[in-house]
Amino acid sequence: MEDKIAHFTQQTIASWNEAAARHEAINQSLFDSVKRKTFNNLNPDFNKLIDSISIKNKDVVQVCCNNGIDLISVKNKGAGSCLGIDGSEAFIAQAKELSVATRHSDIEFLCSDIYALTDEFQSKFDVLIVTVGVIYWMPDLNHFMKICAGLLKPNGQIVMEEMHPILGMYEEGNPSYAATSYFEKEPFKDETGLDYFTYENYEGKPNYWFQHTVSDLITAAIKAELTLVHFKELSYNIGNYCADLEKENANPPLGMNIMWVK
Repeated sequence: MEDKIAHFTQQTIASWNEAAARHEAINQSLFDSVKRKTFNNLNPDFNKLIDSISIKNKDVVQVCCNNGIDLISVKNKGAGSCLGIDGSEAFIAQAKELSVATRHSDIEFLCSDIYALTDEFQSKFDVLIVTVGVIYWMPDLNHFMKICAGLLKPNGQIVMEEMHPILGMYEEGNPSYAATSYFEKEPFKDETGLDYFTYENYEGKPNYWFQHTVSDLITAAIKAELTLVHFKELSYNIGNYCADLEKENANPPLGMNIMWVK
């Protein structure tokens, strides 16, 4: 099983490393933005959810943190020590550069495949955050949620913002349209690149994503001995995928916010 997981994650991480330069070129203005102590990249509902748990002085970890701007946002809200983890060396390098610009001394970034994380971080954190575009890259959702739970202290909280699984049914278009089953279990392979800002297609290294239903996610959390305390579906675009559906009269849910307690 571990070899099968690594087969998918290593190739997908290589694809993200390839995309990093494109994202960095688009985000050059971030270096000025993150210098502001009020910098906050969080979507409105997720921002409110973070505020609801009194983040001040709590130790926070973000898994699959990309360039770190969401973790920096949480740090600016008063969090204690912060650690961001991502498998992409290129995005971790960007995160470290951005964190230097903030002058925060207690925010660090670690390059690691989440499935290969060492035991040194077990039970170290009060809060674990997951922001948009994480769970669908996970070939084994049960294992992922167990790893996340293991990073938390007793009574620790997982706060998640994610695209709604129903979007896995859709292909982007004008308008976007339903094209596959909500219950599809075979991995999806993509080689058109990971530029979700300008939507440039390029011949990229293969990446793999997986359709996980809401019940898959909830069941994985139950198996990890987590207790659900908040669930909210969102009608607006949070992930730049099929964003046009936000304006449709019969729009599906586009996002969701969830919180669990260990």
